[in-house]
Amino acid sequence: MTSIADMVRDSVKPLRPYEAFEPPPGVIELDANENLVIDEAWAKAVLIEAAKSVDPRLYPKAYGGEALRALSEHLGVDERNLAVSNGSDELIEMAVKAFIDRGNTAVIVEPTFEVYGLVVSAAGGLVKPVLVKPESFELDVDSIVEASREAKLVFLCSPNNPTGVQYREEQVAEIAERCRRSLVVVDEAYADFAGSSLMELALRLDNVLVLRSLSKSAGMAGLRIGYAVSSPQVIEALRKVDLPFRVNSVAQRALGLVLADWRRVEGFLERVRKLREELFKALSSIEGVKPYPSKANFLLVRVVKQGLTSSKVYARLLSKGFLVRDRGKLPLLENCLRITVGPKEVNERLVEALREVVEAA
Repeated sequence: MTSIADMVRDSVKPLRPYEAFEPPPGVIELDANENLVIDEAWAKAVLIEAAKSVDPRLYPKAYGGEALRALSEHLGVDERNLAVSNGSDELIEMAVKAFIDRGNTAVIVEPTFEVYGLVVSAAGGLVKPVLVKPESFELDVDSIVEASREAKLVFLCSPNNPTGVQYREEQVAEIAERCRRSLVVVDEAYADFAGSSLMELALRLDNVLVLRSLSKSAGMAGLRIGYAVSSPQVIEALRKVDLPFRVNSVAQRALGLVLADWRRVEGFLERVRKLREELFKALSSIEGVKPYPSKANFLLVRVVKQGLTSSKVYARLLSKGFLVRDRGKLPLLENCLRITVGPKEVNERLVEALREVVEAA
């Protein structure tokens, strides 16, 4: 007798869901790269104003129409070059739906965000990983181009999660120009923390798709809103696999309010950049760990003390009230942790806790 489990698509059966750990009460969460530096009162005021000004009895503007208009005005980009969705995660899924048939290949530059591979595999596509260069974590352009000869999609995350490296524009442009039969997807969820973007490249080359998010930069992770910038041909393909009322009215209105107050957001972003450098220096002073420079709102930290592992440090930090992300099982990241940049007092307490863990080992 056939069971429900047997009816699940063959490409889905072997997959494992993306893991999101629910910490015990009272733990400071520095594992999800949420922007804890954003003023909570300001973020709540945006949400309240957005909720007060929409009628929940009515459907939202189709295909994020209100958000598209606000983005177009803010960025100076034609609406035909823009798409919006519930965070950049859904845009990743839309790109795969639009371009990957069963058996098609997607190149994923690793180590990186696991969702790319999960979505490609769920669609029946084939994942071809290409590693960045060890230690520097920079792109190996020739290897990517070679692997992409038969690939429909090439996924790059820049600044990369979890290494924090922002890839150079000339390298991404070279990949796109040498891989004209592939769509190069550049996930820029953290680009606002770097202060530069490849959006102009996406407007210049028709096979580049840039994904952006307000979850991290503007502290709107709970609202889920992201957008894409690309050629009209790519945006039209995304629209064909989109759902008309995907982005709710409150999120669309909130996006407009955030963009109208972007100067304030820039102030928060600059504060994160300063705190990031302070945290890097403080972590560098701990003998037994090695932080890597970052252009995002997190730092990758390698545990280098003999006999101590990232999993042990993770567990001991959790016992001290800090949740970080153990990335030690990803390629090239043995004994590495990813730590979100928090407010100054949180960073100071985290550094002290980590110092105690390392010195006690």
